Amino acid sequence: MGKYFLRNHELPEPDAANRWFAYAESHGIDIPKAISIWEDAATVSGTESRRLVSAAGITVETP
Repeated sequence: MGKYFLRNHELPEPDAANRWFAYAESHGIDIPKAISIWEDAATVSGTESRRLVSAAGITVETP
């Protein structure tokens, strides 16, 4: 399982996810796409998704 940070402060995955989904909704990203991005960001190969999530101030570290 990875680690999630909001501006360099670690937080539980559900809190990070809530922050991401609020950001996505306010930026016109539909929920199915936001879910796909969030899930991909937690994978080793999800570099582009982690970049997208970082726009919400969230850093995802993969295991």
